[in-house]
Amino acid sequence: MKNYSIVLAMTLILIGCGRKFYQIDRKDVTINIRHEEKRDGNAIILSGNNVNKNKELSYTDPETGKSYLIENTVRDEKSGEIIGVRELGEVVVTAKSENISERNGIISMGFIINIPSTVLDSRWQIEVQPVLSIGADTLHFKSIAITGIGFKKAQNKGYLKYEKYLRSIIPDEADFYEFYTDFPNLVLFLGRNLPESKILQGVNNDELKSEFGITEKQIVDHYVRSWLIERNEKRKREKVLYFNKYVRNPKLLGCRLDSVIKGVNGDFAYHYSQEIIACKESSRLYLNLYGIIRDQNGLSVRLRPSDTLQYNVSSMISFIDTTKKYKQKIVYRTVSSGISASIDFKPGKYKIDTSISSNLRQLTIIKDTIRNILSNDDIVLDSLIITAAASPEGNYLSNKLLSVRRASSIAQFLKEMLSCSNDESKIITDISLVRDERDSIIKRKDLPIISKSIPEDWPGLIRLIVVNEDIREKDNLIGCMDIQDPDEREVAMMRFKNDYKYIKECLYPVLRKVYFTFHLHKRGMIKDTIHTKEADTTYQRGVDYLRERRYQEALRILSAYDDLNTAIAHMSLGHDSSAEEILRRCKETAKKVYLQAILAARKKDEQKAVRYFLQSKTMDNSMAYRGSLDPEISYLINKYNLNEDLFK
Repeated sequence: MKNYSIVLAMTLILIGCGRKFYQIDRKDVTINIRHEEKRDGNAIILSGNNVNKNKELSYTDPETGKSYLIENTVRDEKSGEIIGVRELGEVVVTAKSENISERNGIISMGFIINIPSTVLDSRWQIEVQPVLSIGADTLHFKSIAITGIGFKKAQNKGYLKYEKYLRSIIPDEADFYEFYTDFPNLVLFLGRNLPESKILQGVNNDELKSEFGITEKQIVDHYVRSWLIERNEKRKREKVLYFNKYVRNPKLLGCRLDSVIKGVNGDFAYHYSQEIIACKESSRLYLNLYGIIRDQNGLSVRLRPSDTLQYNVSSMISFIDTTKKYKQKIVYRTVSSGISASIDFKPGKYKIDTSISSNLRQLTIIKDTIRNILSNDDIVLDSLIITAAASPEGNYLSNKLLSVRRASSIAQFLKEMLSCSNDESKIITDISLVRDERDSIIKRKDLPIISKSIPEDWPGLIRLIVVNEDIREKDNLIGCMDIQDPDEREVAMMRFKNDYKYIKECLYPVLRKVYFTFHLHKRGMIKDTIHTKEADTTYQRGVDYLRERRYQEALRILSAYDDLNTAIAHMSLGHDSSAEEILRRCKETAKKVYLQAILAARKKDEQKAVRYFLQSKTMDNSMAYRGSLDPEISYLINKYNLNEDLFK
């Protein structure tokens, strides 16, 4: 009878608990969230008037003598009339939107999570997850958990059961013979019938047999408890199953807070603070709370999401100077462009050998370059200069004549190559370029291809010797360059046989180059130079980075300009001294002076900060309203009542 009473009582308790639990879902209970009361005006407290004391208006029944309270009353001071009143408790009105600031690329947020007592129960656990919306992205903060003492006990009890189950599993590193065989009888049998066996020490011998012909393995297999192996493998496979059976509410990992409460003494409030990195979408943030209640039996109910808190994030970028910068550009009428080509000639020869594939490839590049210039309607080709250079190998006079002939040979070859073009409006005749008659400057036929030569490219050889690591007698070879006669100079270099051999084989071929210089002018341009202004795209890119809160990248560009935007980039990164120095040189504007007020406030120089702020208000009255957004200035406004004039 006693046991029956206990079971009945437990059943009634569970029924009552379940009814209360599911009423939470039906009542649509939610978690409250509000901003921290950091400043005056963030919360408005309404309380009763203590001057007029309430009086109770009562009625006494003359027959029964019973008194009945009708309502509380107060006498109106002007009319003297008795008025019924209802007394309210303290009411707190909080704003759903708050202005916060970004400093050094970091946004510091603070809010209060208030969990009503109606959802607090010793048998429940409440998990609350703050979720921040930044543009199209969401950021999940670490959750907090409020766990009832009964819930915690049930949770620990489940873990103890599961740990007991795990202890029943034979670990993989356990000794096989000790755990999975009838070990005492196995040892006894081996000692009597196969004493030389070392299988228990881990040494197997398949050829070892007893006097009855039983092998070592057969003996062990006889004493193995296969059922125990199967049971253990099954327990290992069912670990997840038994975890879910015993642990109906796993422990929450990564929580910022997991508080265990013994009893309910009102609402539970938690001050949550979080820092996030600023980005281009973080000018406006939205915060919601999502909650879930779990009971000790594994049941759960999701709470309705909280109201949305909005954060308006103020930063220095609102002071960005959007004035475009221009840079002066000088456009020259005449321009030149040059390319070089390596044309291989046979020793002592000046005729181009087109059977060498590299020669034809190089000349085709030159031809295509000329055709591209001629097809450009914005420029006019005035002349083409071909300069052929020879290496110092051999007699100077022979090299001089050879380089002249090679340059002329290339000019003649290009003439013939271009004259065979399908484009009849652009040909070369008599070594002169002829364009169509649209350009008055080009109508004449005196646009020559000029041939020049460098008999022996000694300056080029010196440069190659200086940078080459394979030459040993580098200083001695360079000393030979002081000899005036080029032939004697080369003879002197021959004394350093190994180096000269390397120079002859590897460096001389590099010097046998042909240089093509194109002299051009811009069509229709009369003056030699024109000064124009164009938008400074580099500066604009730095401003765009600043607007997107990519402060480091912005500063790398803007540091060369030393203006207001440069100072803003420094302030956003916490470089206050650098920002102060730059602002000192900037033009006097309301924005500049206001930023100086912030810097002075950061340095705890309140007197200077107040002076700068009042000056910025005088220059631009909107700075008075901006001041409430920046913590450095809003503190001074409240302390010294600096915006009193706005309400007069």
